[in-house]
Amino acid sequence: MAKLNWHPINITPRAPQDLQLRVIVYNVQDVVLSDTSFTGEKMSDIYVKGWLKGQDKKQKTDVHYRSLNGEGNFNWRYIFPFKYLPAEEVMVIKKKEHFFSLDKHEEKYPVTFVAQIWDNDIFTPDDFLGLLELNLNFMPKANKFPKSVSLDDLPDNEKGNRFPWFHCSIRRT
Repeated sequence: MAKLNWHPINITPRAPQDLQLRVIVYNVQDVVLSDTSFTGEKMSDIYVKGWLKGQDKKQKTDVHYRSLNGEGNFNWRYIFPFKYLPAEEVMVIKKKEHFFSLDKHEEKYPVTFVAQIWDNDIFTPDDFLGLLELNLNFMPKANKFPKSVSLDDLPDNEKGNRFPWFHCSIRRT
């Protein structure tokens, strides 16, 4: 009788990687002026709210008060830690299904960064001014320096759009 060589096969699920998304909001421009000052000038009190879709934690910049030309300068940094499964290109979030749940269940979302521009109001609800959603799995290749940015880096269907320079790097935590 022949001897069988049995080798155990690892069937444990893949563990997600711990990553961070770091976003810096330097400037905004061409923002809609939604308020009128007491002198009759059009203006907005601008702030930017950002988050990863699927996560509950939203982060906000400070408020750039009395923008009269639709520009705001922030130099604000967001840090979003998340767990990423590269094989499935999804972000993994563990959360309770409802308040009385004992165990957390796992939900998977595409890695999408959302930024919204708002007008800060004191006595009324804030006014929504703009939205940007970036699916991070389909971002163009990042450039290290603004001088190396070219429209040739973008897909053909994106060449008509204004696309800001961005710097990104991956750092494992």
